[in-house]
Amino acid sequence: MDTTSKKARASRSFIEATRISRDFSILLVSLAVVSLGFGILSPIIVPYAQDNLGMDAAELGLVYSLFAIAFAAGMLPAGYLADRIGRKPLIVAGTLLFSATTLALVFITNEWQFAVLRVLEGLGAAIVSPAAFALTVDIVPENKRGLAMGAEGTAQLIGGLGGPGLGGILAGAFGFYSPFYITALLALVCALLVYFVREPRIRAAEKSPSLFAMFQSWRRNAQQSRSLTAITTRGFVMGIVQGLWNFGLILYWYNRLDLTVTEVGIALSLGMIVMMLGTLPFGAMSDTRGRKPFMILGGATMVVGLGLNVVAENVWHVFLLVALADFGAAMSNPSVGAMLADVMLPEERGRVMGAYQMIQGIGNIVGFTMLGYLYSAVSPEAPILLCAAALSVATLIIALFVKETRAAPSAEARAKAVAPPPSVSATDGGAVLSEVHEDCGKSSR
Repeated sequence: MDTTSKKARASRSFIEATRISRDFSILLVSLAVVSLGFGILSPIIVPYAQDNLGMDAAELGLVYSLFAIAFAAGMLPAGYLADRIGRKPLIVAGTLLFSATTLALVFITNEWQFAVLRVLEGLGAAIVSPAAFALTVDIVPENKRGLAMGAEGTAQLIGGLGGPGLGGILAGAFGFYSPFYITALLALVCALLVYFVREPRIRAAEKSPSLFAMFQSWRRNAQQSRSLTAITTRGFVMGIVQGLWNFGLILYWYNRLDLTVTEVGIALSLGMIVMMLGTLPFGAMSDTRGRKPFMILGGATMVVGLGLNVVAENVWHVFLLVALADFGAAMSNPSVGAMLADVMLPEERGRVMGAYQMIQGIGNIVGFTMLGYLYSAVSPEAPILLCAAALSVATLIIALFVKETRAAPSAEARAKAVAPPPSVSATDGGAVLSEVHEDCGKSSR
């Protein structure tokens, strides 16, 4: 087969794989839109709080922890409601709440108002997260979960890629508060897009599930697959690491390395480019070669990229380490999401994901509170080293205790998959495969 035909087949396979369904495509676009809003605010929110509200590192850590507390507390009803009243209403409501709180940031004058808005933003995120995950798994065939998680990550990164740079341009050209107006508008657009997604009907496992059922659901699913316990432990650690990435590292770059807002924005955008290029292919590979190898290799790569920030001396070192850490995230994140879907019962995905993200939210609380204290009381390097060590332990737990849920096919199976059946011509094979619709409710356990 010549090079041209190989490229043509690869291109056709890519298009067929990513266009899983109309509803999934709409969901991808909505994620890209709202992620653009998050990206616009990402390099601005920390200097905004420091310069406009006079907040120091410890105060910022406390306020960020309030977001995490609200997020964790909101998971209790959010997972329940996602299974009880549906995924889509919660996604729309949470996105509208984020739009309102972002707009309100323009009018605040002190740290207490900022804290209240962060709490409301945490509740909005809690409302959206388990419902969005459950809706994705509901509308995606089982054998394309890794690809779907990679596609979602890519859509978010495509949206967020231009955000940091665009935020700086908007602030410089139209005033410091203009990014807040744009982000609020983008959230409204996201809510409108999600409204047009056709949500499949998933019957709840219990006729009248209780508000606290997510804990029983998580336990029931963990008993069927012990891998869920190990993945949840990793989620708790990643909650702590997210606190560092969203707060501690940016402070470290500003205060220790004297990076400018523009340089921080470029660093974040560079990381997004790496993630965008990596999540989709690594997600697709996890469907054919297994989830676990990418979780381990990706975790180890993140440890190296994160930990070496303590020896960075200039902006070029930061660029290199951000690219390395986000390459590891691109490698592992789609596999984590796909494996979570693999080990959940279809009718309990909302509640189980609510429990998982509540535990991850508790990690955020620990991270924001502890990391802010360590940054101020010990050294700016202490939070980075602690997070790198914790992520190393979490990756080791995955290596030792997680059981592969999608093993790589044998050489014989791969050969059969490549060869078209006798009754189907090679020309028509792709068209036939593109018409196959698998049951989205299946879940390997």
